[in-house]
Amino acid sequence: MKKISTVAMLLALFIAPLAMGATTTEQKTVPDESQGLLINGFWDNWYISIDGGASVFFSPDDQNLDFTKRIAPNASLNFGKWWTPIFGTRIGVDYMSANSATYNPEAFGFQADGLITGFDDLYLQKFHGLRPHIDGMVDLINLFGGYSPTRIYSLVIYGGYGYGYGWAENQPFCDGFWSTELRGGLINSFHVSDAIDINVELKVSKYDSGLCQEGRQDFYNLMASANVGIAYKFNERGWSAPVIPVIEPVIPKYSDAEGDALVARLQEANNRIKDLEAEVAAANEALARAEAAANKEDAAALTVYFDINKSSLNSCNRRVVKAMADAMKADPNTKYVVTGYADKETGTDAFNAKLREERAQSVYKMLVKYGVNPDQLTTATDTRPLNKYNYVLDRAATIKVVK
Repeated sequence: MKKISTVAMLLALFIAPLAMGATTTEQKTVPDESQGLLINGFWDNWYISIDGGASVFFSPDDQNLDFTKRIAPNASLNFGKWWTPIFGTRIGVDYMSANSATYNPEAFGFQADGLITGFDDLYLQKFHGLRPHIDGMVDLINLFGGYSPTRIYSLVIYGGYGYGYGWAENQPFCDGFWSTELRGGLINSFHVSDAIDINVELKVSKYDSGLCQEGRQDFYNLMASANVGIAYKFNERGWSAPVIPVIEPVIPKYSDAEGDALVARLQEANNRIKDLEAEVAAANEALARAEAAANKEDAAALTVYFDINKSSLNSCNRRVVKAMADAMKADPNTKYVVTGYADKETGTDAFNAKLREERAQSVYKMLVKYGVNPDQLTTATDTRPLNKYNYVLDRAATIKVVK
């Protein structure tokens, strides 16, 4: 057993100066909430909203009607989704009504009993509409200010298309007709909670030139509206911010000349390791023959060394452990304890505690894999230094006879 321990120690001592010159740090990341283009799943960031308010219709002869008499109610129901904090879409249905004026008795919604005071031939015109629509939305605050989960106000601009049915007051519903709508507006959204928004919406719509059926093809048939409503947002309501690595400053420990020397020593170490592996293979064969006859207290101690922050066995260590396993199987009545160590110069206490356990378990599992009866084995950890001269040699696990 001494020969195997000596070979392992030689490997560690040869590489230790290089390891001591290096430092390791855990990769750290932080969420970056300022990213503008964040994308959640398809079922995230949906909402439903309902609103109502007043609207004013603009057609060719409406300037002859008192403005207060042109005000009419309207309402809207929408389902929407934000695909990113900036871009969203919504679909919905609008109810609109219009109070207008016309000289044409054939016009849509003509009120025969609605002669306007001060005129001999100008009459009221009233009609309604129910119109599904689709809109594209852009959050201007997130676009120019970046996304923030704590922001309480958003300004959204939108534009879209609608197509629906209109019917006239005091006329059969079936005498109505279908018309198109181009629409656009602004939504002032106040976030009163994670789930609830209060919206103040300003909208302008352009309808078919023939909507009023007044026989005039011009820029009229506009409607301006102002609505107030409430929106309920379904889970998930926020956005998963991407994480970015925290790059800590690197302070060089060596000059260029010293670095070149270390590279040369590393190459030399690699060459030496190849030679040592051949020596270990030969030593294993001799160890297997001598183990059964060796004194238990002297022969039952093995130290396996690990790379920094590692608990896996390399090929050289596996051959050493296999030789130990062969010796254990030759004396099945002897009990052994596998103890894990970690150096205190690197890593946190919690990390090193986990590393000690993983190193002991790694050797334990390899022994069992090579045929050692698990009843012969126990595992333990030890926080004391294994080697008082060089903490690098504390990165190890030992196998000892239970006395």
